[in-house]
Formats: sequence, structure tokens, C-alpha cells
Amino acid sequence: MRRRLIKKLDYKERRWLYKAIFHMILADKNVAKEEIDDLMESLQKIAGKELQDITEVTKSPEALSPLKPLKGISYQHAFIILTELVRVAAIDSKIVLEEEELLKEVLSLLDFDQAALEKVVKWGQKLATINQEENELKGELESDYLSI
Repeated sequence: MRRRLIKKLDYKERRWLYKAIFHMILADKNVAKEEIDDLMESLQKIAGKELQDITEVTKSPEALSPLKPLKGISYQHAFIILTELVRVAAIDSKIVLEEEELLKEVLSLLDFDQAALEKVVKWGQKLATINQEENELKGELESDYLSI
């Protein structure tokens, strides 16, 4: 997560984002190890400093309840939330149908026109491709790395 951008959101917007991240990670049945860090951080933010048991939060009514509209926020803040969610969806190098459906729901809840869905999914698919290319490059360059 890009903390410098998330810090621009107010408390209510950040909590909504963390809950949406939780939902996005659950939408993809195949959780990548990179998503675990985002999941843990999001759960910590949802539960607060008193987090004792992760399973407690994952089963809590607040975490599992449907997202509600986040009305009255600025376009800039809505865009931060949207882009962070797309990044989470793309982190495992693919965007599955369930993630697309959640993005559609999020767009509506953030007051974006549904025409934006195609643009957002297309951008997310590009991010997923870039993530896949990065992983491939990492493997290819490993044998060329000269350590001291």
C-alpha cells in the first residue's frame, strides 16, 4: 500500500479502504503472498492496536459486512481508494471475475459512473501484466547477479 497517499484520506475513508482491501483479497480465492502483507495491515487498521487474534477480525461482523456507499468524498480521495484497490487486485498478476465484480461495486459506492469500469479493469489488467513481467525478470536476472 502506498502510505503517503493513504495518509491523505480521513479516518472514515481509510477504514473504508482497509475494509475494501479485505474484501478484495477475499474475492480472489488464490491469495498471493504479497497480498498477505496488505491483508495483515488492513486487518490491523480495522481492529486497531488491540488486535489480539486475526481470525477474530476476519470473522467479525464489521469486516464481513457489505461495503456501504462512501458519499461526499472528493474525487481525489475516491481515486486514491480506487487505485489502491486495483493495485491489490493486480498484485498476483491477474484480475479474476470476482475482483472485477467487486471493482464494479466499489465504483458505484464511490459515485463513479459505471462507464468507468472498463477503463479501470483495463488499467488493472495492465498492472497485472507488469507484475507478471517483474516476477519473470526477477527469475531471469537471478543468475546474472554478482554478489560480493
